[in-house]
Parts: sequence; structure tokens; C-alpha cells
Amino acid sequence: MQVQVRRVRDDEWREYRALRLEALKDSPLAFVEQYDDALAQPDRFWQDRVRRGAQDPLFSTFAAVLDGEGAANTFVGKTSCFIDTDATDPVVAHVIGVYVSPSARGGQVAEKLMTRTVEWAYSDAGADRVRLFVLEDNTRALAFYRRMGFTPTGGTMSYPPDPRYTELEMEHQRSAPSR
Repeated sequence: MQVQVRRVRDDEWREYRALRLEALKDSPLAFVEQYDDALAQPDRFWQDRVRRGAQDPLFSTFAAVLDGEGAANTFVGKTSCFIDTDATDPVVAHVIGVYVSPSARGGQVAEKLMTRTVEWAYSDAGADRVRLFVLEDNTRALAFYRRMGFTPTGGTMSYPPDPRYTELEMEHQRSAPSR
């Protein structure tokens, strides 16, 4: 089966919710949002969240969707990106919520998601810079982001749910080859 990477659609909030909850359970330190808090959210919360990712010109959510017989609308990965409206010169985009289901790891799903997300930030949203934050001890994610053309900026911040952890800021280098 092939994986298609595309922007989420308004009516896919159930699929997005299922994948987000999986992500929070699978990788609890990778996301600021916590599983129990997300699980308690009403349907309207998820509908609004997906609608924003589907329609907002300054915020986009992409899904990696299995394409093939019997696989319609099976989400196996996701990422989001938003434009920082406080940073207008240069225009800064933030990549957030990157996740690939364990069953889809090791292929090109993460690369396809990140490539599409970065393309959206530069081309569709008009970003001058694309950045993200990653836990400093998440060596797998750090290696992946480096392969995708991100480099550490030297900036750090405390991880919001638990300030004992530090997140590193990374910025995409436009001249780096895309995959």
C-alpha cells in the first residue's frame, strides 16, 4: 500500500483524534498535550482543531493516509505547522505535532510528511524561517530532523509539562536538500 500525504479535511476529525490519542500514549514526552487531557475533550474540540488545520491559511495539519484497497482513510502519520503572527520580519513558521504510527515507521512516511509541511510553510504560508523544538535527549528525532535539513540554533526552552526537560530549537536550512 502507498501513503498519501495531504492536508486534513474537515470531516476527518475522528481519524485525527484516534491518531493524536495514539501519539500521546505512544510518545508522552514528545508532545506538550497530555493523553488524559486530550481524551477528556468533547467532539467539538476535535472538530474545531481539524477544521483549523484544514482551512486556516496560517495553520495547516497534514496527514499521512494509507492508500489502497481496504485502507481508505487510515491515518498513519501527522504533523502541523503554523505561522507565528508575532514574528513578522522575518515570517516564522513552527512545526509541531510530528508523529508516525509504529506500524508505518522505517519507510518514507516521516520524510514525506516533513517535506510537505516545510513546502507549505515556505510556499503557501510565506515563511522566511521554519523552526521546531525537540527534547534534547530524543536522539532519534534529532537525527531525523537533521536529515531533513534542520540544524540546532542554540536556542532552548524548558519543556512546558515538565521543566526538568529541555527542548532544543532547530531551524530548517533552505539550501539543504529535501527528501
